[in-house]
Amino acid sequence: MKTEKDNKMSQLKKMSEDLESMILGSDLPAIQEIGKSDFPAIRQIKALDYDDVKRNSDQKADEVVESVVLLYLPKEFVFEQDYVNQKMSIDKMTVSNLIFQMKTAEHAIKKLLEEIDNGNIIARNFEVLASLQKSKMEIVKHLAQFVVVMENNYKSLKLDYDSSKAESTHVHDTQAEE
Repeated sequence: MKTEKDNKMSQLKKMSEDLESMILGSDLPAIQEIGKSDFPAIRQIKALDYDDVKRNSDQKADEVVESVVLLYLPKEFVFEQDYVNQKMSIDKMTVSNLIFQMKTAEHAIKKLLEEIDNGNIIARNFEVLASLQKSKMEIVKHLAQFVVVMENNYKSLKLDYDSSKAESTHVHDTQAEE
């Protein structure tokens, strides 16, 4: 009976020593068998520079809106009319925000895909990924729709500009004849 009790005490003492050596940092044989290749590689997380993304979004929005405006309206009219300038400003802000949202959504999707690639394959990650991808596609759709609406607005302004120009030319011609 004493030998069985001694055996258990010996096992408990051995386990206690193993635990103590783990706490103090000495290597255990089981840990030595695990190689570095058994663990997934830890990648350094690259942070998104939101200021840079916003700056690029603003620049791209400027290019898009100005190209649409100058496609339909003459430069001299665009820069003399306060209404056109204010409208351009609002359109640039809207396009910039849509581009910024699209870029940040792309970043979030990329990070989530990296997380999944690293082995974090819980179902919730796939649900969130699907939701993010759907949101990004909605943003793309909104951007495309906004550009179409913006083009139609500037076409309408062009028609107004052309008709007012024709009226002023007609009034000028009538006054010259008198």
